[in-house]
Amino acid sequence: MKTSAGIAVQEANKTGSGPGRPRSKAADRAILRAALKVFIERGIEGASIEQIADTAGVARTTLYRRWSSKEDLIAQAIASARGTAERQTINRVKLSGSPEPLIDALAATFTSPGYKKLAARLIGSVPNNPELMAVYWRDYLLPRRRLVRGLLEGVVRAKREPEIILDLISGAIIHHLLVRPGERTRAEIHLYLARVLNELGLSRRQIRRRGEC
Repeated sequence: MKTSAGIAVQEANKTGSGPGRPRSKAADRAILRAALKVFIERGIEGASIEQIADTAGVARTTLYRRWSSKEDLIAQAIASARGTAERQTINRVKLSGSPEPLIDALAATFTSPGYKKLAARLIGSVPNNPELMAVYWRDYLLPRRRLVRGLLEGVVRAKREPEIILDLISGAIIHHLLVRPGERTRAEIHLYLARVLNELGLSRRQIRRRGEC
């Protein structure tokens, strides 16, 4: 029985058959959704290329042509689930001079369905499969951190390091979501993030475009 993802992929591929055809965006989306689903359900050790291909409704060779390893595929799937909202939000922060858009976007991300389990799976993969975190850090986390660091460099007090500030914020979020018992609403996460920024002396400072006085 064909999955709906598999049918969509087949239909997309009908229009682009033949040598040199461009990659099907429908196939890419189906594979990334499947990789994320299998990873959340089974973890990195339980997620195989075969299971991901079956869930996406594509041939295994389709995955091998697109990604060099299972870790590369899953890292991209995690990043795709977060989308481009954070990059767009950072641009709004620069324009508005307020951290509120960033707090709103992060609160929405951290309370989205499946995020806690996804974060737990990613962190839990480190002891037995450090390659996944290494790929995700290099290809997706570092670029995001550079964007946020660009905002922080103009507002942190002298002799404070933006990289350490980012680590403190990230650590506070992980502790609040994964270590403290109980579920958090979007409003609760929003308030918590605002308090963290306030304690770091950031939330009441104006965030300016780089290069402005």
